[in-house]
Amino acid sequence: MAAAVESNDVETEQTLTCLHMKMYHPHQHDRRIFSAIDSGRREEIKAEETVFFGRDINSCKFKLLNNKVSRIQFGLDFFKHLNSSKMSFEIKNLSKKTKLYVDNEALEYLNKVVLPPKCMICFGEFQFLVENEVGESEDKFEICCEVSRFPLVQETPVRLAIAETGTQNVPALPFNNLATPPPVEVDENDY
Repeated sequence: MAAAVESNDVETEQTLTCLHMKMYHPHQHDRRIFSAIDSGRREEIKAEETVFFGRDINSCKFKLLNNKVSRIQFGLDFFKHLNSSKMSFEIKNLSKKTKLYVDNEALEYLNKVVLPPKCMICFGEFQFLVENEVGESEDKFEICCEVSRFPLVQETPVRLAIAETGTQNVPALPFNNLATPPPVEVDENDY
């Protein structure tokens, strides 16, 4: 009687980390700003490759068809943390003219930051809601872009601490105007 032999030579398929990006611009329908991006399709990318977003058709994997976008607006790098197996993405502002905001943190030209697992990226009138779906592979990753029909940044109240008086609700500041609001006096009986 012959014994069944199982083969352990079959490679197990590793899942790829996928960066999901929902994109919005107020004039996206009439100007076809995102028409050069294959919406809803996962784009597989080698881990060592920097992914560029901008209007340059030769340099940018994801082209934004708007004359207010820099030739290369920003770059994304996939990396592994030192002494860890955790994979992440880093974003670098490559525009000399426009600040890039990651969750309200302003990045000047050549500034870079590690992307949180879920965050909002804004520049000019562009909004990107980014979410990292963690995978196992260190060799490749994916980016999946989707165009949102509605704005991703909503004006919502933010609770700010007011010195010696507690907190007060004030409207959220838009990404394009990050000035500090004036202090508000509150009577100690009002909170």
